[in-house]
Amino acid sequence: MKRFAGFLAMIGLMLFAVQAQAVTLGQYAKGALVPSVIHDGAAVDTVVGILCQIDCTTHVSPTDDANTKVKIHWTFFDVDSHHVTDGVIGCTDDDLVGFSWKASAGRNLENVPGYLVFQAQGEIATISANAFLVDQNKNDAIFIPVIPLTAADFAGAPATEPDAVMALTNGIRGGTPFDVRYWMDPTYNAGTSIVVWLVDPYVNADGKAVPVTVMAWNDNEVPKSITISLPHELNKIVPCEIPGMPLDFVDGFISMAMPASIDGFAYSYISSSLFGAQQTLLAAECGDVRAPSTPTPPADCGCQGAGY
Repeated sequence: MKRFAGFLAMIGLMLFAVQAQAVTLGQYAKGALVPSVIHDGAAVDTVVGILCQIDCTTHVSPTDDANTKVKIHWTFFDVDSHHVTDGVIGCTDDDLVGFSWKASAGRNLENVPGYLVFQAQGEIATISANAFLVDQNKNDAIFIPVIPLTAADFAGAPATEPDAVMALTNGIRGGTPFDVRYWMDPTYNAGTSIVVWLVDPYVNADGKAVPVTVMAWNDNEVPKSITISLPHELNKIVPCEIPGMPLDFVDGFISMAMPASIDGFAYSYISSSLFGAQQTLLAAECGDVRAPSTPTPPADCGCQGAGY
């Protein structure tokens, strides 16, 4: 019976994962946002594959590469969008280039979380990217969603920081409600970490985090109001560590909204010994406003995050 229950839980994850998303992935654009990157100097690395196109409706011969050179500028920002380091990648039209964060980072950035922004130089050059968090010790590669960045997303960026992202056209727009998945059943050694990337941190005029009231739901449609904070551009939330999260909420979702006028993006890393690898589930945009009710007193379920 437990195996059958585990199978049903896995099917539930898959159904949630394939819901239609308003977020747009997988298209050529001026730039690309890899919302969460890290390396440990050894077995763990974030790797990115970048396709370069000047005109994706016309493909050129490799003999024309000398006439179609494109530069891609990349910048690594920490969780608070402080510039840390940057560089340039060369490519040509119809080219595929690889990027290793571990190989490109330089010294003293082991286990430092942050995000990467890539921007194609030149008015007509475009790129598209895919990213994975690779763990050679676990023989695992975790999918990292990459958000296409339009020229408008960079508009208003300071001249000293041209890769600063000012909006997220293909993300979740400011004020939009969304649901993001969790699964942390100790029976299957399951754990969840939620990534919420924001154009700006949700803080007050003094720079202090603003409490955000959200609604947790379990798989029996029981809600519970809880409070989180989003003090960084790159935020990691472990659901079982949230104060007030019910002890028996082992499978469900958290319903929240992007702060007003702040675009962003959200997804979950979910791990379990049931499938022996970590999975990535995108948040689903919605328009529901749900009222809390009083749940039945629960039993302890344990606590475990996922991801890096």
